[in-house]
Amino acid sequence: MRATRRRSQALRLPLGPVIAAPIARAATFVALILVLAAVAVALGPAAAWVRTAVGLSLVAVAGVLHHVLARQRRPPRGWLVVDDQGVRRVEAGKESVLAEWREPFGATVLASADRSTFVLALTSPRATRFVAARPTDAEDAASAPTVLERATTAAESDLRAYERAALSAGDAETLLAAIAARSPAALDRVFLSDASGEPVVLDRSELRVGARRIDLSAPLEWRAFFFQELGAHAASVCQATWVRQGEGEVVLVSPMGGEIPRALARDARLMQATVGEPPPRELRRAIDHLFMLPLRRALDRAPRASRAPSPPSRTNPDLAP
Repeated sequence: MRATRRRSQALRLPLGPVIAAPIARAATFVALILVLAAVAVALGPAAAWVRTAVGLSLVAVAGVLHHVLARQRRPPRGWLVVDDQGVRRVEAGKESVLAEWREPFGATVLASADRSTFVLALTSPRATRFVAARPTDAEDAASAPTVLERATTAAESDLRAYERAALSAGDAETLLAAIAARSPAALDRVFLSDASGEPVVLDRSELRVGARRIDLSAPLEWRAFFFQELGAHAASVCQATWVRQGEGEVVLVSPMGGEIPRALARDARLMQATVGEPPPRELRRAIDHLFMLPLRRALDRAPRASRAPSPPSRTNPDLAP
């Protein structure tokens, strides 16, 4: 089922598949019983005009019932409503606000490597909400070019938790178009926070990490790398994105997400990283690993500084006392 629109111009997008109701599957059986009853009447002992009238009536009723019952659909798990206030989810009689037009928010598209699962992450200074989408068939997938173009690869295991009630790909395209019409800046914006609660915000032409501001229209250096963190009881592998512009530098770090067996060429390049030393803790800003590639994608579009990037390490002369 595609989006429905009320007089107030609100969009209602079904969450979860809209399938035939049990009575719809019985429509053919009910119609067949009535047709057989019409045949029995036609062969009965009553007067010819009675048999004809009753038989035709039963056949007509069979046709009408089949038409009506076969169209019955079980309601979806819930609805995503887009109206003059914003975007909200209505499910199991409960309503939750995902985004409001009067407040800034970001809309980031994440996708599995095979593009069978999409998740739209709606981030704001207060919370992050997720809306899943799954193409129902090839035609549905083809109806969502903007969703496909803006998607950044994530591990399917990371996206699976949000699949419980999903939009179709075409309805996800409709949702993205509605957001672009109402709040176009949201498509290039991400609101995050680090482990200490400091804001990490991507907003079109700049990346703000705490008090640091990185101008994405000016030359900068950035590099991706992995490092091993030794804990009290175990070692963990972390991914990092080092950024330097002028005298300021910062390292965005996160645990490694789920394994991504295949990826599109663009995202595979963003995933490439060398092994390095753990960066100094005073430069680290821990973020959700789902958003590491979207942030790298924004950095990759920025002009590059002329000198070769060198990620921070304990022996980096730029950090020497």
